[in-house]
Formats: sequence, C-alpha cells, structure tokens
Amino acid sequence: MKHIIQFRFADLPIELIFHILRIAAIPTFTQTDRYATQNPYSMALALCRVSRDVRRVVLPELLHTILLPQSANLRAFVRSLDIQNRYPSLRVEYADHIRRIWIGEYVRNITPHELLNTSNYAPARKFALSLLAPILLAAPSLALTWTSLGFLSDCLEHVWNSHADMNVNYEHSALPWKTRSLTLSGRVTDQWPLPADTPQGSAFLASISHFTSNINIFNHLPLDALTQGLIPDYTLPLWMSMAPWASFRNLQTFSLAYPHIKHPFNVWEFSRQESEVELLTLSGSLLRDPRNLIPLEIERFPEIEPGMECIRSDDIRFKISRSPVHLVYFSEDWEKAWACGLCE
Repeated sequence: MKHIIQFRFADLPIELIFHILRIAAIPTFTQTDRYATQNPYSMALALCRVSRDVRRVVLPELLHTILLPQSANLRAFVRSLDIQNRYPSLRVEYADHIRRIWIGEYVRNITPHELLNTSNYAPARKFALSLLAPILLAAPSLALTWTSLGFLSDCLEHVWNSHADMNVNYEHSALPWKTRSLTLSGRVTDQWPLPADTPQGSAFLASISHFTSNINIFNHLPLDALTQGLIPDYTLPLWMSMAPWASFRNLQTFSLAYPHIKHPFNVWEFSRQESEVELLTLSGSLLRDPRNLIPLEIERFPEIEPGMECIRSDDIRFKISRSPVHLVYFSEDWEKAWACGLCE
C-alpha cells in the first residue's frame, strides 16, 4: 500500500500559492456554456471574496479582459471604481492591468443608483464619466457597439479636456489614452458617428492601428444563394464608403469578421451549430489612399482549413479561426468570439 503524503495548502510556499490562485482566477472565456448561464468570471469573483490579500493577487487576472455586455454591468463597473476611491485599502490601479474592454449594449445611463440624484442628474453623470473614461481609454483594445460611439466621444472629450487643464503641451506629450485597437459590433448607423473634425476625435482616429467590425449574417450574406450551394463573394458594408479613412493615419489593418459558412448550407442547422470566424483583412494604406476606390465586393478566397491564412496581396488577406463559436445570437456570440481572440 502506497504511503500518501498529506499537507495543507497553507504549507506551500507563498509564491506557489499565489501562482495557483492566479491560474485559478483566469476567466473561462472558451467555455461551452453561454456567458449568461455560466459567468466566466465566477471563480475569480469567488476568490476575491476570500480576503484582501487574495483579491490583490487574483484581480489582475480578472481585469485583463473586461466584458460589460449590458448597461447594468457598466454601472456596476462604475460603482466598483467609486468604491475604490472611497476605501483606499481596497484600491487597485485598474488601468495598470486592463488590456481589453468590451461594451456590448447601447450606452444610455452610466450612473449607478447610489450616485444618482434625480434633481441633479448632469453632475452625477459627469462624476461617473470622470471615473470611467480614464479607465476605459487605458485599455489598448476597446470594443463597443456602433450605437455607443456617442458615449466614446464623451469619454474622449473628458480625457482631452482634463489633459488640457493640466496645461499639457500636446506636441510633446503622450495622448491621454492607450487604445490602439478598435472593434465595432452590432447595428451600423446610417452615418459615420465618430467626429473626425474635433481635436480629440481626429487624434483618436489617428492613433488607431487596428480596426475590426463584425458582419451580421442575415443582413450581409445572400441566404438564398447559400441555400442553393452558391459561394458568394464578400460584399463590403456601405458605411466603408463614408468612413474618414484619411483620418486613420496610423491604421495598419482593417478586418471584417464573418461567420465561416460550410456547404451544404441550411439556415436552421446553422442556427444550432458552432462556426469558425472568417477574417477578411485589408491594409490601412489601401483604404487611406484617395486614388483607391473602395470595392463593393471582394472575390471569395479558396476554401482553407481552420487556423490557416491565405494572402492574395500585400493589401488583402484572409484567415479562418482555429476554434469555432456559436454566431447567431449576435451580441453575445460576437462578444464570446472577441473574448476568445477569434476576431484579432
């Protein structure tokens, strides 16, 4: 009979304990359950309740990628920022740890109930924005819905004006944000909604190096042709002809994320299956050059295996994600695809 060595978890070296806790706190974004059913942060949140020391160890893992799918989640996030200011013993510099933020719903009210005075709403919202905007724009990768770009404009205006109040010389100082990758999802507005004619709007667009948008299968793919076994070319969205590409002075790549369609195609079976993500990527130089007319369509690439990439030219390339995800319930599905890194 083998002798079993028993020991307490607390007897391990503290560095090893911290390492185990960090691994346990990593969110389960690749889980098969829907996020609404099983919170991918559940383990990290449970560990944060153990003690202040454990919270400080695991919180960076939780903060690396922040998903705020509904306005209620956004308000809860603002509340946590306010609590940190009120209780210094709980303070963790969120901006030092956040790398990616997803906001998945049209942003209406960002002010938690605790901060809201119905007779004085504007100052309460301004205070909430002062908490949220610097953290939001500290994330190198930011994802929002198209309809939330007005909220992004408010955030940019706040940090820009705060920067100016410090008498900063813009020509010799860093921009008041770190965002370099922008992802837009959901219903596209009729006009380009982020102004390029304001100082902060122009500077923000000029600082973006990677830009991604997803495609709604039922709006942009010809289902009749797919059902008949035809392979359609890529039809580019109309908003691309209105976007101020010249303002994206440092843009390296623009990508459109599509669900990967396999044949034979059946719309009802597709709604119950997982699919890989196709990324059609165009170079920033192609889009910025005024001599280039943005095409209405791009010829479909030959079929390749998941995880592979096909390069047509220096300006046009295509790849399929290695892992599949469910891509019919648009908001949450693209949230999961983005969280798993399938749209990058």
